[in-house]
Amino acid sequence: MTIIEMMEKTQGLFSEKTAIIFGQSAFSYKDVYVQATALSNFLVGTGLRKGERVGLLTKKSPEAIVSFLGAAASGGVVFPVDYTQTVAHIQYILNLTQPSALVVSGDFQPLLAKLDVPCPSRRIIVIGKKVERQYSSWEGILSENHRGSPKVKIEADDVVYLNFTSGTTGVPKAAVTTHANIYWNTLASIEALNLTPDDVHLCLFPVFGHPHELFARPVYLGGTIVLVDNVSPKTVARAISDNHVTCMMGVASIYETLVRFHESSPFDSSSLRVPESGGMYIHPVLARKFRERFGISMIPVWGSTETAGIAFANPARDKKKERSFGKLCPYYEAKIIGENGEELTGNATGEMAVRGPAVSAGYLGNPEESQKHMKDGWFFTDDLVRKDVDGYFYFVARKSGMMKVAGMKVFPLEIEEVLRSHPDIAEAAVTKVQDRLHGEVPKAVIVLKDKAKIDKSEIRRYCEEKMARYKVPRIIEFRAELPKSSGGKILYREL
Repeated sequence: MTIIEMMEKTQGLFSEKTAIIFGQSAFSYKDVYVQATALSNFLVGTGLRKGERVGLLTKKSPEAIVSFLGAAASGGVVFPVDYTQTVAHIQYILNLTQPSALVVSGDFQPLLAKLDVPCPSRRIIVIGKKVERQYSSWEGILSENHRGSPKVKIEADDVVYLNFTSGTTGVPKAAVTTHANIYWNTLASIEALNLTPDDVHLCLFPVFGHPHELFARPVYLGGTIVLVDNVSPKTVARAISDNHVTCMMGVASIYETLVRFHESSPFDSSSLRVPESGGMYIHPVLARKFRERFGISMIPVWGSTETAGIAFANPARDKKKERSFGKLCPYYEAKIIGENGEELTGNATGEMAVRGPAVSAGYLGNPEESQKHMKDGWFFTDDLVRKDVDGYFYFVARKSGMMKVAGMKVFPLEIEEVLRSHPDIAEAAVTKVQDRLHGEVPKAVIVLKDKAKIDKSEIRRYCEEKMARYKVPRIIEFRAELPKSSGGKILYREL
């Protein structure tokens, strides 16, 4: 099924049901369908051809979701633009993708003057009341293009989306994603997490993260999407209580702030039943605090740009194992590969490879990275993991992050876990630096809790009590906060 067929099916079944809630505004599935159709008619009518690319330089809003669906219905290939990046970075994305159309939030019009945008001005569509004369108005398009669905044949194997990696460890890559990839991941997520048409989904990730994950699950089911324009704990708490949210996905840092907020300002979270935590790992202390505070367990999941979303999840109805990111979701396969290319069994640690109908076939314009990571249908993740006898997987380290200190393997996660267990440390991230004597040594970047006072020698002594001496951070740096992406992931490249 294509994303367009999902939208058409749900619009037929739940036409008047609320599809999107954004602040005080609500959009029915009929509203979304009518607006997406109007946009697709405009794009086709102004010459957009099937397979050409449509960029989204938009804030998180109902218009962003409509833009994705409308561009997809016109046969376009959608890609998000991270507006928080530098002009040079955004220009790099535009040069790589060569869009034939661009949907832009009104506040970003000044940015357009600094960019070389390859599409005609008429197909630069601006959302907002003040639209510069050379561009097309969103409101004008919606009011003038109601002619039924455009006659474009969309098939499941058509590319619909360029799914950019987060770039937390390097330059982002665009995974080529088809309608079928999105469909199979959506189905896998629904089955693994027991989602229903009655679920209300709180969407926290930015639109340039994984825009299809903002809406694919509820669009398939007929659920309701709640959008928030920031992820402050107060905003998230209000969204949960006011809208009776049942499902949300965040990273550990978002849940940590939510737990702290609830301690001082309790709010009604009784509707919440599926709190997904991306990022592979939840510290046991956070897991326990969340369970005590909210009465339910967080659900660790693992997914990636290349797998079109989550491929592993802790079972909704089965036991959840501490430190595990779960079992395989339906329609995915996985294997663990050793240093010599052999498949490992037992509890051995190796690189995880994943395949299935939701997995991307490669990266746009990057054959070297495609050949490195995509082999015989398998996506080689660069994640070092192990699997227990019950089929639960455990993250050990990024392959690129593992270090060898005087020939001994050291995994940053082990050190981070020890540091985070210290009562005065709020956050910690560990990376490697070159060392002439030892080859590589651990470097720890630490954020202390409010009013905490602790020196580097005390931290080293604490670590020496809990791990081998060669694993103890050789370099320790204190910061007020860790660099993070808009989705809450630590930007290790900036450490």
